[in-house]
Amino acid sequence: MAALDRYRVNQNNHRPIAIAMMLLQSTVVLAVLTSWATGFVPVPQKNVVTKTRTEGMTSFVRLGRLIPKTSYGHLAARGEDDEEEDDIDLSDQDWRAFRAKLVMTEPTTSENSASSTEPSSTSTTLQDEDDLDGIGSVFASPTSGVSVEDDLITGGTGMEGSTSFLTPLDPSQWAYDSGNVIEQGAVILGGVEQEFGFGLRQQYFHKAAILVLDHDDSTFTKGIILNRPSDRMLADDVNEVLWRVWCGGDVQGIDSPNPEIVCLHSLNLPLKGEDATQASVQVMKDIQWTTFDNAKDLVKMGVAKPTDFWVFCGYAGWGPGQLMGELDRKSWYMVATDSQTLLKELARQSSSADPRDAGLDTWELLMNMIGRGETVEECSGDFDDLMLKEWAREHLLSIEAGGGAMRGQQDAALEEGDSMKTQTSVPIDRLLKRVSAAVKANDVTVGSLVRASSAERSPFLLQKQEFHKSLVLIISDDENLTVGCMLNRPASKGLTLEQIDKKTLVKKTLTMPLRFGGEYAVKGKENLLWLHCNPNLKEANVGSEVGVASKENIWKCTQEDALGAVSNGLATPSDFLVVSGVCVWTKGEGGTARGIQGEVQKGSFEVIDSDSVPSVWDCLLTQEVVTPLNLLKTIRTGNQAWEVGGTSNYQGDPPQDNSSKEAQDMTVLDGIGEGYDEEDDSLVFKSDKKISSLCDDALQTWVATFLLGSPGLGA
Repeated sequence: MAALDRYRVNQNNHRPIAIAMMLLQSTVVLAVLTSWATGFVPVPQKNVVTKTRTEGMTSFVRLGRLIPKTSYGHLAARGEDDEEEDDIDLSDQDWRAFRAKLVMTEPTTSENSASSTEPSSTSTTLQDEDDLDGIGSVFASPTSGVSVEDDLITGGTGMEGSTSFLTPLDPSQWAYDSGNVIEQGAVILGGVEQEFGFGLRQQYFHKAAILVLDHDDSTFTKGIILNRPSDRMLADDVNEVLWRVWCGGDVQGIDSPNPEIVCLHSLNLPLKGEDATQASVQVMKDIQWTTFDNAKDLVKMGVAKPTDFWVFCGYAGWGPGQLMGELDRKSWYMVATDSQTLLKELARQSSSADPRDAGLDTWELLMNMIGRGETVEECSGDFDDLMLKEWAREHLLSIEAGGGAMRGQQDAALEEGDSMKTQTSVPIDRLLKRVSAAVKANDVTVGSLVRASSAERSPFLLQKQEFHKSLVLIISDDENLTVGCMLNRPASKGLTLEQIDKKTLVKKTLTMPLRFGGEYAVKGKENLLWLHCNPNLKEANVGSEVGVASKENIWKCTQEDALGAVSNGLATPSDFLVVSGVCVWTKGEGGTARGIQGEVQKGSFEVIDSDSVPSVWDCLLTQEVVTPLNLLKTIRTGNQAWEVGGTSNYQGDPPQDNSSKEAQDMTVLDGIGEGYDEEDDSLVFKSDKKISSLCDDALQTWVATFLLGSPGLGA
């Protein structure tokens, strides 16, 4: 009884439920796998839960006398003489469904059972430390006047007839929030309550629905993302057919040269006297997984079709305790649900889902089913949603359909100079652009000033957002790598200097913006790089030119040189830029790793004409230390300098910023309604958000998060 005491609740009428769940979980026996069918590669059975293993058995073990009627009469109305019904056969049922039934029907037992007692008006609570099954919250706060089952079906709104869910629910479908219970067959939903989400990094995890394939507290948790379908196809050398693939996770994922492939299915067909399940591992009732080789063999034998499988490339993994820690930080929600809900969603996505939708509706369905409908409404269409859609377009939608999937292979074909691959896989317009960029790339040397691409869809939207509309000075270039530093990213810290007026002897304290130059530091070099572009300082030989000598070029100097020039009246502190950190581009034989020259050739950067450098410099000098109050102004000033760099032979004052935040956020349509154009490539899919505006939002979010340390100030 000591173990049972851990399930103690404040009301006795809930104690039988907890006992039944514990007995059920400790007694359930999964199918015993027999010898493998000829021709199949054995699937690893690590961590497959089996309480007993009997060689040669092919059926489920019968569960007898699990719930004596004398103690649990309120769970089923049975007569005094129904002795045969004491044995409950769950051999062909999902034990999670039985547990869910207990969870969802207990608050309404007074309506369903003649032998139940009147429910107490006292609220039932379960101590957190005793909540081993993670369902204490269900008992703790039932919706007043609404059954838990009704609450789940209506998406937690407590309203009958709600249509907030996206898939019509069969009466047998169920789902509930299982707290922190991690187990095989559970679903992990991407959380949206953490301060720093997945908008800037790992967008594929945002609002993901991940099926747990394997879990061991002491070793590893493995799952596959269920709601990231693509239109990409996988070749089958056995059957000479194509299989549609899904993104299952970032480990050996869909863009990996050697992806790990998991095939989900619900087959239970005769196969030479055995079951198709002999070649698979059961995840939950009606859902199993097998290898791609086994799936191909099943198709070859004629007992299955490629469309009977969902093929996932890659998986998500967590080390010991890692997932639990992320649950505590509200990065995820743990959900228990039935197999039919998942299978119906997989089937729907296979038949009609556009990869650019990124499976958001599947996440919304499950969130509504567990009573988190308000959360769904609050974060629908936010920055992270838009970034996820752009990730899906780039990685899940083929180039032929207007996406960016497989673009890396095109780039490799261009770099390798394979004429046959180039002619068959790369559009002519891209080829011409690359030829033109290759010529300009040869002009990039030490001392060159480059700016990030002016393309409407920035190459830095989904990663390295700090480079969006950046200005980079190349300070070193050799056969191994290129080193540069960004100039228009002031940090939240400044460099404080004291200046003494020689005439009045009055001390002045000045704060110069300290600029983020990149994420790397050069070993053995000074931490800070001082730069100037002042003709008087150049004439006085304060410092030295960066690269080839030119009157327009930027010069570098030491801190001592700069302070000496200020003391001698040759300059003021505002004539200098102080940069901390550098950015690096590696070089290698072949491929796209060709330093900054390769980045220019790809179109990620553009070379600034030397005549525009002085005007760019003047614009940079107006930037200040970034603060929460001047965040938007500081970013806009940096963007103005970037714009000036794109104007050849620019003359006159830097362009004035007459736009407000509201003006920048103006959209091309009044609302998202039915007016958006799904084929307008300048907009995020099924939204009225312009891509160019989203790129600017991503930069703002990066600066707010990494330079200010305030993610809440992001877009």
